[in-house]
Amino acid sequence: MAAEGHDDLAELRSRLSERDALWKTEMDRCTSQVEALHERYLEIKASIEGSEESEELDMLWTRVKTASTLMTYLKARARTMAVPHLAQASCGIKQLEGIGLVDKEGIPLSSWSKSIDLSSVDEINSGSIDQNALVDDKGRAFVGNLLNSVYMVTNVMEALVKRVIIAESETAIEKEK
Repeated sequence: MAAEGHDDLAELRSRLSERDALWKTEMDRCTSQVEALHERYLEIKASIEGSEESEELDMLWTRVKTASTLMTYLKARARTMAVPHLAQASCGIKQLEGIGLVDKEGIPLSSWSKSIDLSSVDEINSGSIDQNALVDDKGRAFVGNLLNSVYMVTNVMEALVKRVIIAESETAIEKEK
């Protein structure tokens, strides 16, 4: 019976050794799966971060293209303003019989202001978009602010054209005297 107990004990130890080896194998396999999943997780995380950087670069590129387009517009507008008859046409200034020069709102030359009115620019800037908005809103805010600036520069150019016309008119009147 002692031999039989000894055999049972040996068989039990053998089974335990087999189970221990099986568990070690299973643990190694699970560990390698965990490591593989962790590596895949890091790859995906890096891909997402790269995607976010790509989106940010795309947004910045869009801003650059928008700014470039608006600068091209301002450059063309400035060239137009440099040619007197084109500047008048561009600003809506026309010659009416019996009245003389009038602006796009129908105000005659004699009533034009010699100063540049920037109150409309202040109204535009006070209505600008909140800078602490989301990324899309920041992009819209950027474009909105650019458009406001272009509008302001255009208004200043038109006011300068009017001032030149007023100065030329005054000079012509002085020469006649």
